[in-house]
Amino acid sequence: IYSNGSIARVAVGFNICRRLKEVFRSEQFDIIHIHSPFVPTLPHFAQRYADTTTVGTFHTQFSSSGYLRFYRRTIEKFFNSLDGRIAVSKLCIESMGRYFTGEYRIIPNGVDTAKFRPDCEKIPQFDDGKLNIFFLSRLEPRNGLEYLISAFSSLCQDRSDLRLIIGGDGPLKGFFKSLVPAVAKPHVHFIGRINGERPNYYSTSDIFCFPATKVSFGITILEAMAAGKPVVTFSMPAYDGIITDGVDGLLCGSQSANSLATTLSRLANSAEERKKIGIAARSSSERFAWARVAGEIINYYEEIKGN
Repeated sequence: IYSNGSIARVAVGFNICRRLKEVFRSEQFDIIHIHSPFVPTLPHFAQRYADTTTVGTFHTQFSSSGYLRFYRRTIEKFFNSLDGRIAVSKLCIESMGRYFTGEYRIIPNGVDTAKFRPDCEKIPQFDDGKLNIFFLSRLEPRNGLEYLISAFSSLCQDRSDLRLIIGGDGPLKGFFKSLVPAVAKPHVHFIGRINGERPNYYSTSDIFCFPATKVSFGITILEAMAAGKPVVTFSMPAYDGIITDGVDGLLCGSQSANSLATTLSRLANSAEERKKIGIAARSSSERFAWARVAGEIINYYEEIKGN
């Protein structure tokens, strides 16, 4: 379902509610932790049928929501019944605050710094001396791939040693492919959905570019930083506290293909700066290592349970 600039997934199936209640009865959980609690259908049903302590994590940044506005009174009951609320950033609190009032604990998303690291094996197909710019995300409007394709295409006119690797999938894949001009097509590779090989693709890249226009946090940015790669993205409030411009990443001042091309060209022309930023990015990513983030979540559980 298209929503908020994204292709959202909605769980459907026979007897979802009955099967969910059976799991809750048989497992007797101490805590049920629900992500995006009010998204139809499974998260909402989990909150409805939970018979123990519940914690909700809010991930989404939005300007308005017809769904929340229309069902506000019903959803507010479930919102108030949550025993704990986590937001991955202040933007999520601001978005939910347009409809509901409550207390939150800000706990960011984490990254596996042992899995995503600079020394992972590279993808042989793309390890040939060309400079690789890597994009990884669902192929949908808010992730800004059209800006990157346009910026990369302009850079291709002046140099032939660049390659754009596009990871991810979605119903708009054909549309994004159609945006690639003939001059750039030999240098642009749509590789589809990536899971297990993600660390290897980061390792193979020289620059990670994620020009999203609407985001609440940015997990792939953390993965790239943990892999020791310089990140290029648009300036977004979601990146406050994650990226320090010019130190462990580069933030474009405006959401345009021109500003993106200028920043990418700057990094493409300086191996020294890429290395320097990559080292700093790896160091910064340690603040979001899962061991640390998971510890914050466990402490929050214990506070809620009164232990």
